[in-house]
Amino acid sequence: MRRLWFVVLALVAACAARADMVTTPGGRVEGKVAFTAEGLQVAGKPVAWGDTLFVIRDQQGRSIRSPEALRMASGEVWFAHVAGLSAGRLKARIPLLGERELDAAAIGAVDFLPDLSPPEPGDKPGTLYREKGEPVPGQLLWIDGQRLAIDSPLGVLTLSRDGLARYLFKAGASPAAAADEVSLLDGSTLRGQAKPVKDGLELDHAVLGKVAIPGRMVRSVLRHPAGVAWLGELAPARVNAVPLVVKGAPPETLDYPTLGGTRVWPGELLAIRGIRIQPKCTVTYRLPKLPGQRLVFAATVGPVEGMRGDVRLRLTAAGKTLVERDLGPAAQREAVTAEVPRNAELAVEVDFGPNLRFPCGVILGDPMVVGR
Repeated sequence: MRRLWFVVLALVAACAARADMVTTPGGRVEGKVAFTAEGLQVAGKPVAWGDTLFVIRDQQGRSIRSPEALRMASGEVWFAHVAGLSAGRLKARIPLLGERELDAAAIGAVDFLPDLSPPEPGDKPGTLYREKGEPVPGQLLWIDGQRLAIDSPLGVLTLSRDGLARYLFKAGASPAAAADEVSLLDGSTLRGQAKPVKDGLELDHAVLGKVAIPGRMVRSVLRHPAGVAWLGELAPARVNAVPLVVKGAPPETLDYPTLGGTRVWPGELLAIRGIRIQPKCTVTYRLPKLPGQRLVFAATVGPVEGMRGDVRLRLTAAGKTLVERDLGPAAQREAVTAEVPRNAELAVEVDFGPNLRFPCGVILGDPMVVGR
């Protein structure tokens, strides 16, 4: 198995036509994906589930979304209709699961609008945010079909649900490190231990128990085998962003499918989780301890959507340049790999090239470091 890890680290650029995609220790495979009791079938060829790192389905359509969303403390997002809240218990109708009653302690936020961006770092827990008007701090007391009540500094207020944006219970999320992440066609995400069954997946979920997921509803699956660190899930140790106009632009994590808005991956740069970095920005990662004697970085690299300028990408560690690439508007996505010294921080540096025009930047698709 360790011998095969090196093959995936020599990822080949995918062909121009978009298709379902599966990455395993044996490489990247494209073609129609079907779920079976034994694992996956990709373009009619079997792929073992234990060898699967991630799956991306080329699902062009979108299912009908529920009017609200629950952002769970686990980092999951469930599109649902919030039926009510009382005595610390929230009732919601979830398309895949029917009506469920949940402990409010498991919920990070209730979005009363379906396409809100994730909470900002400065958003305050225990606060009701509205489409118009100032936020209202206080404890959420109850919700029914039309109204809610909040114990605010001005006393208990009863407000219509119309015009509300979000109630934030708690900030941040604590996803299970070893969990599989399953993204659904409506944009919902579920985390747990997934196993393939005929025409779908069975997910062992910490809150929901056994969940049967039809294969037609699956957009992507991201797995967390031992020995793999996904950079898109790590908090940078340091970010040095030089101001271009008013302030420096920090790196931005992108998800597929994107939650909130209609942004898609540029061109053929298809990934589950990527990092967008603009010029004059250096992002440094302190890697977790991984098994094996060597660490190898792997990712796909491509220009941002609507690229007009040139950029230079450099990956460095322990004072050495591991990868250096120049990208312009016509650049195609490319696989890059490099061995990373142990106990060294990994820095990703993006700077301007000769042609200084905007938009300008780099997207790292599914960047990972593997111990082998």
